[in-house]
Amino acid sequence: MTTDTDLKQLERKAWTSFFQDGLLDILMGLALLAVRIPAMLPGIFTSELSQDVAAAVMMALALVAYWAAKRFITVPRTGWAEFSRARKSRQTKAAVIYAISAVAGAIVFLITMLGLSSSPPAWVQRLGVNGFLALGIGGWMFLIVGLGSYFTDYTRGYVIAALYALAFGGKVLLHNPITFIIAGMLAVLMGLVVFVRFLRTHPKPSELEPGNRYDAASW
Repeated sequence: MTTDTDLKQLERKAWTSFFQDGLLDILMGLALLAVRIPAMLPGIFTSELSQDVAAAVMMALALVAYWAAKRFITVPRTGWAEFSRARKSRQTKAAVIYAISAVAGAIVFLITMLGLSSSPPAWVQRLGVNGFLALGIGGWMFLIVGLGSYFTDYTRGYVIAALYALAFGGKVLLHNPITFIIAGMLAVLMGLVVFVRFLRTHPKPSELEPGNRYDAASW
């Protein structure tokens, strides 16, 4: 029993180490920037279609950069772990629950909006339409990203969830995409700090001094 528990703890540690390089933080931040940077450059991207295409290209480039960094920077330093069927099954179930929760949250939010629009209570009237929409959309985004972070043991994801809530809620409240830029830059900055720390604490085996290298035969 103790051995099984230890193995599960080791596997969980290996799983959570997937996020220790900060690359997902950077990717999530770049996604926010990609959504709004083209819209803030109407002189270059003159139509909504060109803005959408530019945003899609930027996000695709961010994904390619993320994959390349994982493949050529992270994996050589940490290795590649193969997880048990139980862990894979848990993540699959978590993905299904996450998807259902996200859709259910959207439905509840829309129903609530429709109900309150006909006879809004006093606190909604004080917030105003924009304030209520900002609160609702921001809360919904926090729920979606927060649930994903919970199911994947991605602890910094709760900070990302708060930044996404700030970006989407702030855009509705202020009618200005600057909140996307601020939140995206903060997420990227957080990821870069974690990434730099990761590089310092996880040198490639070829970068270690001979006396500090691990000897597989001794294990």
